[in-house]
Amino acid sequence: MRVHKLCSPPVQEPRRPFFARRVLQRLLALGVLLIFNQTLSWDMLQASVHQAKASPSVQFDNITQTAGIHFVHYKGSNGTSTILEEAGPGVCVADYDGDGWQDIYFVNGRDLYKRGVSARNALYHNNGDGTFTDVTEKAGVPGDAYGLGCVWGDYDNDGFPDLYVTQYGKNVLYHNKGDGTFTDVTDRAGVGGMDTGFPFHTGATFFDYDRDGYLDLYVGGYANFGPASQRTCTIGANIPTSCRPTLYGGTPPVLYHNNGNGTFTNVTKAAGMYQPKGLNLAVGASDYDEDGWPDLFVANDGIEAYLYHNNHNGKFTNVAMPAGMALSMGGGAMAAMCISLGDYNNDGHLDLFISDFQDNSDHIWRNDGKGFFDEVSDAVGITEPTRNVLSFGGGFFDYDNDGWLDVFIANGHVYPEVEIASPGSHYKQINTLFHNDKKGKFVDVSKTSGNGFATPYAGRGVAFADFDNDGNVDVLVANNNGPPLLLHNRGGAGNHFVNFKLIGTKSNRGATGARIRVRANGTSQIREIMAGGSYLSHSDLRAHFGIGPATLAETVEVYWPSGLRQAFRNVKVDQFYVIQEDREQLRLQKIQPRLPVSAPQLGLVRLLIGPPTVEKSAEP
Repeated sequence: MRVHKLCSPPVQEPRRPFFARRVLQRLLALGVLLIFNQTLSWDMLQASVHQAKASPSVQFDNITQTAGIHFVHYKGSNGTSTILEEAGPGVCVADYDGDGWQDIYFVNGRDLYKRGVSARNALYHNNGDGTFTDVTEKAGVPGDAYGLGCVWGDYDNDGFPDLYVTQYGKNVLYHNKGDGTFTDVTDRAGVGGMDTGFPFHTGATFFDYDRDGYLDLYVGGYANFGPASQRTCTIGANIPTSCRPTLYGGTPPVLYHNNGNGTFTNVTKAAGMYQPKGLNLAVGASDYDEDGWPDLFVANDGIEAYLYHNNHNGKFTNVAMPAGMALSMGGGAMAAMCISLGDYNNDGHLDLFISDFQDNSDHIWRNDGKGFFDEVSDAVGITEPTRNVLSFGGGFFDYDNDGWLDVFIANGHVYPEVEIASPGSHYKQINTLFHNDKKGKFVDVSKTSGNGFATPYAGRGVAFADFDNDGNVDVLVANNNGPPLLLHNRGGAGNHFVNFKLIGTKSNRGATGARIRVRANGTSQIREIMAGGSYLSHSDLRAHFGIGPATLAETVEVYWPSGLRQAFRNVKVDQFYVIQEDREQLRLQKIQPRLPVSAPQLGLVRLLIGPPTVEKSAEP
């Protein structure tokens, strides 16, 4: 009999603004109310704050240096880069210590040529005051090989997310001890990946494919690039550069079943997922056909994409071809870098975004709700704007809280020599931001969205998170052979939000695979809790909903992997909530404050005035 080891939710307090100007705005609003002898209420204060921060458009600021992030990715090339050295890095976000603030894990390369260069991965703790602190050594998570990607998941249901890092060679699993430190449990858990030959593992995801309450693990296999493999190829007029993955052929992925005792079993062949020629880059788990069981999307580089349908019996069937998303609408294989799933048109079905190589454009498929994906890239307007860039991580997120998912894409080439071979092309490229116009089109707003879109990079992994808990989703980009890019979302649209952290009891502790539906402002939106995705990266597991001008979320429904359904009504906006499976009370997520609390600031404490109504039912 398996016992779910659960811990009490961490002691947290109300969210606090990230920057001093946010505090000053709120204090100014409070002061005006007091001067005019108004009755202080949260609704009045919120209205004044939204008015104070209104601006013509949402702006993203590059705050990497001011936030104290000094990490620099090292690709370690020796002359012309190899396919390995151009592949990374990813970046992963999670609240590893339970204080309510999202922390960051950066993956780094290594010196593979014995030149004495030291490089390591980095864990940055969010101080909650606009800065981060490198705690890698204290936490014990430096990585031990050439790193590529990462993913967080609470595999043992103890309430603290654990960290899995994909590497060139043996992968590593760090168990979170709950005291700010981690232990390497790779060998005991049996998830090093060496049982697949010489591994070049890339994207990974935790998901509970058999719904037994424990997170299983899928790890993608990439090119068969060994120490003796060909190092370079040529482009243009015989200019040396890195090689395409199809030169090497693929390697098999691995599906690990969680045994519930701290160990995993390789079940790749038994599950029907053994693909020895796979060229996996990004993976994403989601219940696309809404049958209650998580399926798996796999983006391949240069061969058809996979969609593994969950057969409910521990086995999967690749249905990518009949589902319409194995190839592009032109019938060609994609250099598929990124997987992102989100309901961009709010029709209740999760749609699909996959990024692609330069000159091929990126792709969006509309889920028809009947098991088929219809590519609508041209119709929604992303084909031409993405044709002349090479896109990596990113995907769907709602940056202006209007209730409609927008798209961010990190761009950057893989051939540093492309500028010589093809004048007019660039290795470092500007990232792209698309706004959803609510009418079925995405509009490129990169040039008007702040200094975060002013500098080109060799962009790779992307993670989305509200790092400052101000209700606006920020963007973090991991760049190849350079510093990352932390883009702070200044807000300014004047819209409201609700945000939910889910805690499973019968389901897995991190609620991976749970689906949330919010109805507000005449619109119904869905989010699914997913690990991994994007490109080699992992985003905030809290479910964020922008709801426009609405002051209440009329209904909030949660569909748990266990089959339980919960519903809450008349939920107040601009709050961070915690929903625990099979608990009727909707609680505020209390976030540990980092800024000094003075008497005037006490008026900013958010109170839930009376519990929302709740209903629940168990569904088969």
